Amino acid sequence: MCIPCGVGGAPGGVTYGIKQIWGENAHCSFAEPTHAPCMLLGMGTGLNEKIAVEDIGIDGKTKADGLAVGRASKLVAESMKTLLDSISTIDDYKLFTYLKLLLETEDIFVEPSACASFDMPFRLLENEEYLEYYNLKGKLENATHILWATGGSMVPEDEMLSYLQPQVNPDTGSFLSQADIEELEGVCGRRRRIFRNAERMALRFYR
Repeated sequence: MCIPCGVGGAPGGVTYGIKQIWGENAHCSFAEPTHAPCMLLGMGTGLNEKIAVEDIGIDGKTKADGLAVGRASKLVAESMKTLLDSISTIDDYKLFTYLKLLLETEDIFVEPSACASFDMPFRLLENEEYLEYYNLKGKLENATHILWATGGSMVPEDEMLSYLQPQVNPDTGSFLSQADIEELEGVCGRRRRIFRNAERMALRFYR
């Protein structure tokens, strides 16, 4: 389960519930913007809510407005110590690329914040150290990856259209390179299978 994280309340509650039901058979990960990684910072330093991203020179500014939080929840940071499996960060410009690809391939519109976790399954699957630590090698053939997506239905049309415009890569000052686009489009085909698996799992669960 890959979940976008702001202050931590929603993803913390989802993770707690999932772990109560499936225990170690479920792996939960949080995703945060690179400019607002409050949970990563709090848990990584062990200071939890006692440190903010601004304290280490990060501006906390992100277009993922639902995740624009500088300081993590004390309750969540402490309770996730034994429940959360990983945290990753993502650049803002990638959110809009994933948003557009999801709309074009699945006809699903979500807000930018919801796309924060979209590259996590592949980052985790390519992380040999992670797979070895959790003894996952050879056990993923029947795994179902779920990307927890939120929002989009109440976004005004003019703002929605602005989300679909090409986004500038802040590191290069230019739009996504052709290599970036080809990589993301290649990943998109695999991601479609993830959404299909998630849909099937949801149907089984609610039946």
